[in-house]
Amino acid sequence: MSNNGNEFKGDILSVRAVEDSIRATKRYTEGVRTIFKKHPVQGTEFPSPVFCKHYEVYPDVEVGWDMPIGDFIEWISGEKPCLDVMFHYNYRENTAFIEVRDGESAVKKLANSIPGFSDALAKVVK
Repeated sequence: MSNNGNEFKGDILSVRAVEDSIRATKRYTEGVRTIFKKHPVQGTEFPSPVFCKHYEVYPDVEVGWDMPIGDFIEWISGEKPCLDVMFHYNYRENTAFIEVRDGESAVKKLANSIPGFSDALAKVVK
């Protein structure tokens, strides 16, 4: 984790509150970069205490089957702005951090478009 102004560290519950604020909206899709780490000895069936969750957040549009056709065409063609947010959890140590790509401007867009995001983010350390 680098200290470039767009990463925030906290305990599991604090970081999970930020994730929940995003999940409470229809302004995201789960990214393909979600990673579930596995135990090397126990294998894939054994639950992992460490994983990452990736979201593509669309501050200007709600994503869903009932979205207007114009928004859908712009969304599917990649014309709608997208913000990458990655959540890294380590349940062994009760630590987590949030990585918001594209710096402070992306954090401000998230705060303005996701209800409860800035309140939850205020409880984690930059």
